Parts: sequence; structure tokens; C-alpha cells
Amino acid sequence: METWTITNLLDWTTNYLKRFHIPDNRLEAGLLLAYCLKLRRLDLYLNFERLLSVEEWGRFKTLLERRTQHEPLAYITNNQPFMSLDFYVDRHVLIPRPETELLIEEAVALISHLPAHMGRLAGRHGSSLVISHFAVADIGTGSGCIAVCLAKYAKNVAVIAIDSSPEALKIAEKNARAHQVNDKCQFILGNLLAPLTSPVAMIIANLPYIPTAAIAALQPEVKDWEPREALDGGPDGLTYIRPVIEQAPSHLNSNGYLLLEIGYDQGEKVRSIAEATGQYQNIMIIKDLVRCDRILAAQKI
Repeated sequence: METWTITNLLDWTTNYLKRFHIPDNRLEAGLLLAYCLKLRRLDLYLNFERLLSVEEWGRFKTLLERRTQHEPLAYITNNQPFMSLDFYVDRHVLIPRPETELLIEEAVALISHLPAHMGRLAGRHGSSLVISHFAVADIGTGSGCIAVCLAKYAKNVAVIAIDSSPEALKIAEKNARAHQVNDKCQFILGNLLAPLTSPVAMIIANLPYIPTAAIAALQPEVKDWEPREALDGGPDGLTYIRPVIEQAPSHLNSNGYLLLEIGYDQGEKVRSIAEATGQYQNIMIIKDLVRCDRILAAQKI
């Protein structure tokens, strides 16, 4: 029987993943092996000559086969780092992207400048809601990465996290408990803004914004594995974004904010939709680090 040391297996796996056009193959080889052996990635490099057992090698082959089918590493390990936190993910939810961290950063900055009188809702104390925190609605929460990060990093915030998928809501609640912010989050099954019954200080969302025709050209890890309903934004990519922009003012406090992640070329389109409502001021398109349109920020008049 062939024996493998960690160093030999890392080298072999790196080259093997290259054959399947897996990007960052050296990094992924290390992450996959560390997950298999229940080690930190750093520990691999401290134990280069360690031999794998028969059971470990068999387990690793199974994981490697999944990755060569282009199943995302995050689904194999059920983990995705985001905003310095680890989030449980599976095929029921979109994998959090680094681009969405900009959305969180902008939201936290705006929340820090909200006037105190806008606080209308809080986390639960026992079974009751304490009226003292800023209420933020996260629409299409998915894994809960936005809701959890806002509850974790923004002061005096209570988050109403809404999703139309019961499976996604279970995952979001799991992540809220893991990061000990479940007392600041309320998870509601529903469609877009419909479950909101009282005005909130902020509405934030990363809704599907990829035009239907563009999905076929996405990398297989995305188009073949991630939930289509979390990607497909309809013919122009704005099927969900448009009604949220148009309806959000009815659910915002005066001077409340709408923050939406958008596609790289959708800035002027969403600006026009927001301007046409006549209900927003300070409409901004915020670009990401590579100067692509990334966020619509608008304040209710």
C-alpha cells in the first residue's frame, strides 16, 4: 500500500487540482487536507513528515473527489470566513463573498451616526422585545452573514432577518447562535419587505442581481452548486432590487437608510429607480476596491 506524508500529499494534490482548473490550487489543497485531518492549516507545515493513516487517506480521497466535481470548498467544509467570523454554509444558502463586507462596513458607519430617537426595537429579553435599539431589516438573509455581522459589530442594533427559504432561516439562526447574537436577531419567513409591520431605521440586502442570461457563463462552482434563487435577478438583474427600492420608503423611518448590494454595472440603473420614487435624498453609488459599482445607498426624505 502506498503511504503518504503531508508534504507529499500537498504537492500531489496541488498538481491534481490544477488538472481540473481549480483556482488557488495550493491554498485549496492545504485547506482541504487540514479539514480532513482536523488540523489548523498552520499545523500542516509543522508536521510535514507525518504519515496519513488508511482511514485518513480514504476520507481525503472522498473530499478531493467532491472538489474535482467543482463543489465549492465552503460546502465541503461547511464553513466560510467572512468579516473575521466563521459561517456555517451548505447548498441552501449563497456563500458569503468578500465584496459584501463593504456593505457591512458602510452600514456600521451609517448606524453610528443615526440619531438616538430612531431607536424603535431591540433584542429580546426573555420573550419580550426591549424598545431601545435601532431596528435594521436584512432582506434575503440567506446564511445570516449580514444580520450576524451587524448584530456583532454595530452598537445598539436589533436585526429583523427575513428570507423566503425555511432552510436558509435555520442556517442563519444557527450562525446567530454560534456568534452569540441570537438575542439581537429575529428571523422571519417571508418575501422581501412583506413581513415588516413597523418602520425601521435601515433596510439592507444582498438580493439576487445577476441577469438570467449571464448565469450560464459563471464558473461551475457558482452556476452548478449555489442556489439559483439566490443568484438569478431576472432578465435585467433587477427583478428583486426594483420593488425593494420602490417600496422601502414605506417601511423606513424618516431619514432612514436603504443599502443594497448591486451588480458591477447597475449603478446608474438603480440610481434612476431611486430618483424616480421622489422619496430619497443623498443617493449614492459606492464602488468597490476595483472601482466597480457595488452598493446603492439612499436616505429616505
